[in-house]
This record gives sequence, C-alpha cells and structure tokens, in this order.
Amino acid sequence: MSHFGRRRNRLPLRRLTPTLSTEVTDMRALLVFCLCLVLVSAASAAIPLCDYRSPRTDFSELGISFSYQYHNDPYGASKRDITAGQFKVNYKRLLDSPDFGADLSVRNDMTISVSGLSSFLATGEGNLKRYFSPEDPFFGFAGLSGKTSSSYKTIGISLGVGVGVGRFLNVTPLAKATVIDDYLAERQSITEHLATSDLEAIAYEIENAATYESPADLLRVLEEIVEGTGIAKAEGLDALDISEMRRIVEDNRYGRHCGGDAKFGLSYELINPLGLPNELLATLAFDYAFTTTPQAQFLVRGSVSSSYDVLRTYRLDLTVGCDYLITDLVSVFSSYEFSRDARDPYQGVPSERHNLSLDLVLTPFPGSSVALGVRFEHLPYYLEWNTDVTLLMSIELL
Repeated sequence: MSHFGRRRNRLPLRRLTPTLSTEVTDMRALLVFCLCLVLVSAASAAIPLCDYRSPRTDFSELGISFSYQYHNDPYGASKRDITAGQFKVNYKRLLDSPDFGADLSVRNDMTISVSGLSSFLATGEGNLKRYFSPEDPFFGFAGLSGKTSSSYKTIGISLGVGVGVGRFLNVTPLAKATVIDDYLAERQSITEHLATSDLEAIAYEIENAATYESPADLLRVLEEIVEGTGIAKAEGLDALDISEMRRIVEDNRYGRHCGGDAKFGLSYELINPLGLPNELLATLAFDYAFTTTPQAQFLVRGSVSSSYDVLRTYRLDLTVGCDYLITDLVSVFSSYEFSRDARDPYQGVPSERHNLSLDLVLTPFPGSSVALGVRFEHLPYYLEWNTDVTLLMSIELL
C-alpha cells in the first residue's frame, strides 16, 4: 500500500520537517552506501578484475516497475476511496571503444492518485565521445538532454559540448573465467586454482565467443586450456563440468565493469522548462564503476549544472547503485537517488527528491522467481517518507 503525502499548510510543520527529513535521509543513504561497500569488498578475485583490459565495452541496464491499488470504501465514504499507482523506468547504456564512446540514460518517475497528488518527472540524456588518441583517455564530447516534470511549464531541451577524461572497462570475460575457476576448484576437477595467465586466456576466448561457429567449439577450446595447465584431474573434465562452464559463459548476471569518466562542458538551453529566458550553463558530470568480485557491481553517477548565478540556478543529481549475487539462487539490488533543483523551488527553497530502494530476488529454479522489494521516497511536498513494500512471485509453466 502506498501512502501519499499532503501539502504543507502550517508553517510550524514546514520548519520542523527539513531537519528530521535530512537526518533520516542521511542515515538511509549512509546505510545503502555502507552496504554496497561491504558487499563489493566481501570477496576478491584471483586477480584484480579491474586490471583486465578489453578493447570494447557495452553495458546496458533496464529497470521497470509498476504498482496500482484500487479500493472502494464499502460504507460509501468517497474520501476513503483509493485509486493510486506508480510507474518507473530507468535505462542506462554505456559504449566504449579505442576511438569512440557513447552514453545514454532515460528515467521516468510517475505517481498518480485520482483523489490526491499527481506528479511525474522524466529525464533523458545522451552523449557521443571522440577520443583524441586510442591510447589516451582524453576525449571531446557533444550531447543532448531533455527533461519534463509536472511542475514545469514545458519540456526542457539543452545542447552541450565539452571535454573529459576516462574510460570504461568491460571485465565481464574475466569475471566469468574466475567463476569457472572457482567452480572447478570447488568440485576438485582441478587440484588448485588456475594461474593468472590461464584465467586471462579463458577470458580472451569468452570475449571472442562470437567468432566461434557454435558454443560447443568455444567450450572445446576452454576445455583444452584447463586440461593443458596440468592441474586437471587425470581423467579430465567431465560432462557436468562442461555443462556448468557453458551455463556460466551464457549467464548475463555476471556483467561487470570498471573505470569511469569525468566531463566538463557548456550547454545551452534550447527550451527552458520553467518558461524563463534561455541560459548558458556550465556542467560537471562523472560516472564510476567498480568491482572486486564477480558477484558484485558498484555504480555511481553524478552531475551538477548552473549558470553564472550559482545559488539560484543550479541542479544536482546523484545516483549510487549496488548489485550483489549472494548465491545462484539469491540476488540483492540496492540504489539511492538524490536530486536538488534550485530552479524548481517549493515554498522558497530548492526542491529535493530522495529515492531509496532495496530488492531481494530468489530464483529457486529456472523460470521462477520471488522478489521482495522495499522503496522509500521523499518529495518536497511530503510530510513523511512514502514507503512501498512489494512481494512478487512468478513461474513459467510452459
């Protein structure tokens, strides 16, 4: 059940709420941050995953959630009727090659209540990067961003250019090679863990899986690498080992990335969403990805933009996310999102949005899942945090 806040109409509450809200926000944000650090640092690979170098990175993430509630008061009190729902979409895409790079992000948060508050916020941003040299991390970029909100008068569109530094690294092949190594060692199919050079050889073949005519050809090469190390059991790898290696190679849950970039540029508002004169804005943004184990992924993204009047025209966005694969059956996903917009004030102060989520997903067997999710949200017009608890069970029968 969702609890939607009401507009403040008494000044004492207005004065007391920000302090309490800030303390709760800090504690919850700190909890997620600490949880991510603990999970990411819980284990380490045989060799540092972030030391792996791949010529191409392709990372994408899509999250969609929808909830709806309808309740008709049986005693005829229309004020007690509830018709409310939430719809959220969050999409990210990162591409990186020696010469070019690109990033795209789209987000939509919508809350609808027939009897109360209705609000939405949609943002989208895309950038193209051109590296000055294939060996160097410095680049120039051009991008387009757009946003719209229930509190805006129209859609806002900005065009930006600038320079930056950094690269993203796709370490997924090494992460999968490490998982294969752990499995074979645990099953005693090998007498000790594979050497660094052998792990890198397996990762190279996994990265170039598309060059093989069939998965069987790839697995045959991986088998030869393992058995050629001299630490495999005398009879070699069996059918169960080969089957598990194929499952790991094809498992999309081990997508891991490292590195990041920082960008500084200027953007011009083609359309101001508040109906104000178009302005030239300075923008600073960064993306960062980190992992120490195939089971974990840590992601941070932030940006701040402002015109010459910094205190009155700035906007700050920050996203922290962490995914952790506890076992093959249990996964945890957590994130914290914060935004502060001085150009969209509420009762004279910059508007702030906080969104904290934690999902526990169980997969007892292929084709089935059980997900328990908890979400906390705080908007400028809320007197308290909006809390949603969801339980989802699904199974494929055919």
